[in-house]
Amino acid sequence: MSKPARNQNRTIRMAKLYEIPTIPEEIEQAALDGKLILFVGAGVSRLLGCPSWDGLADAVLKELAKSEVITFGDIQSLKGVEAKKKLSVATQIAFDAEYSINYKNLLRHDDKKSSIYSHINAIGCAYVTTNYDLLINPVNKSKTDTKPGTVWRMYRPEDFLAGRLREPCTVTHLHGCLKDPMNMIVTTKQYLELYDSTYVQDFLGEMFERHTVLFVGYGLEESEILEHILRRGRVSDEANKRRFMLQGFYADQQNLHEWLGQYYRSSFGVHLIGFLLDRREHKQLEGLIENWALQLEVRDPSLIDDIDYIEEVLGE
Repeated sequence: MSKPARNQNRTIRMAKLYEIPTIPEEIEQAALDGKLILFVGAGVSRLLGCPSWDGLADAVLKELAKSEVITFGDIQSLKGVEAKKKLSVATQIAFDAEYSINYKNLLRHDDKKSSIYSHINAIGCAYVTTNYDLLINPVNKSKTDTKPGTVWRMYRPEDFLAGRLREPCTVTHLHGCLKDPMNMIVTTKQYLELYDSTYVQDFLGEMFERHTVLFVGYGLEESEILEHILRRGRVSDEANKRRFMLQGFYADQQNLHEWLGQYYRSSFGVHLIGFLLDRREHKQLEGLIENWALQLEVRDPSLIDDIDYIEEVLGE
């Protein structure tokens, strides 16, 4: 009896890990075509001191205790509860008590800790983020100066328009943002409702179908959110070739690098781009983005359309 065919995914070897990996050609070309989307996660903001999910949940609970909405004993009873559930509980308590959580204070950051956002903003493409902060302020490379241009922010599901992603300096906050803290997506119920929304599913589907997407700042802590995004954005096999994710690994984690690479590729069509953490740990992402920002040339899609039209006319 012949042996069953071997799963081809098991034979794929991931690229060797470097501190600064080579930019994939698909990403370079997408930038030139005005079709690159930078998808920014919480791992980027944490470099500036913004809290993790667990840190945010604990900070909300501490604020509620200081305001005597709950007791510090209540906080102890919630120890060990998973971060997003703990945050959901805290949010519900605040809602029932008609207490307004000061998210702007809890999500404070320190610009001196990292310059990563200056490099992210310098890329000048369209951006999507699950972060609440307003740290993405892109530089419009179509302008003659290097000052940030007008940033178009979308942060309400009914306003999510995939067509806006063709415009440089567009920032879409999937989970809402500090401009409208009362409507930020925080609880588990809100997440489920958000990703079941036709607004969000249509937006993600269009984005993955028509653009090349690079995820930055998504680690294992954000894997649940990432899977929500990717499952709601199911598209054609051809579009699946245009999803990439940066993730750091230590030199002795080559096997983990390969296992996660195969998992993301076979489950969601995402190609993992690993980089080495050994020398600078997670600050290595800052140097990597700085290097890539200098290499990537992002063009305005409207300018590309004009060039294509001129070439078409000249060719007639």
